[in-house]
Amino acid sequence: MSDDSEALERAIALACAAHRGRRYPSPESEPYILHPLRVMLAVAGFRARAVAVLHDVLEDTPVSVDKIRATGVAADVVDAVVTLTRRPSQTYEDYIDHVAGDALARRVKLADLADNLANNRRLHPTRDVVDRIDRYERAVRRLSAAGGG
Repeated sequence: MSDDSEALERAIALACAAHRGRRYPSPESEPYILHPLRVMLAVAGFRARAVAVLHDVLEDTPVSVDKIRATGVAADVVDAVVTLTRRPSQTYEDYIDHVAGDALARRVKLADLADNLANNRRLHPTRDVVDRIDRYERAVRRLSAAGGG
């Protein structure tokens, strides 16, 4: 087994543990881990898949950057996960512009947005849901224009 393969397995285990007990805001209120796993399967390559499965752990769980490094993933994976972590002080548009500058993060974010859009289109169309869909569609256009789609 390659180092990247083993690191991906450790990244999956970390994501599963980090998201344990969380629910994804889907119509079924499914286990949250299904979202990063779907995003992971939507991208190719061990490194992109490691980024995908870990893409929400820094923002939504107590997992630290050091804990991600301890999985043995490559430095570019850690960097992309950090890039995909929106800071409280960032507007969504600034966040997307930042993601657009990292090719690996951009690929994963496009897969994340596709999964989020598919889910949100299944929800009752409240004002918040409609606004979120619009924001996600604008982000897809911005990231695709940057070379990711």
